[in-house]
Amino acid sequence: MIQRLLLSGCVLVIGGLCQMPVQAQTPTSKPAPTSQPANQTVTPAETRQFANAVKQVLAISREAEKQATQAIQSEGLTEQRFDEIFRSQNNPQQKPSKPVETGERQKYDRVIAKLTQISKDNDSKVETAVKKEGLEIPRFNQIFQIVRSNPQLRQQVQDMIRQ
Repeated sequence: MIQRLLLSGCVLVIGGLCQMPVQAQTPTSKPAPTSQPANQTVTPAETRQFANAVKQVLAISREAEKQATQAIQSEGLTEQRFDEIFRSQNNPQQKPSKPVETGERQKYDRVIAKLTQISKDNDSKVETAVKKEGLEIPRFNQIFQIVRSNPQLRQQVQDMIRQ
């Protein structure tokens, strides 16, 4: 279950990156022909940069999963118990299998603090990885949206990631 929570967290991190430029880049009603290719097309070099950046983001996410599991275990909680407590904290109608004791609650709080730090570190690592591949975050986000809506380009990126 923790795997799904962590994966959701990673998706949110990536999703957060992908939504950043939407606010800053409202297209005009009639874009100039010279600006359209920059916004609507992706060069082969950018496709490669994007695929490489996504590879890095996936590696960062996998490492974060390991760190999160270690954070839970280091406090003496099982992933299952952490998940029960987490769900009950976020949905009071969903009760854990047994009541949360004070010591257990303290362990849970320490894990949450560690997971918050892991998430902050990941945000920084993801941004660095994207920039290291030669893309700025807004352009990465634009490419993400284009790849998402273009099946042929999406397949090309997936193939590059598998290489």
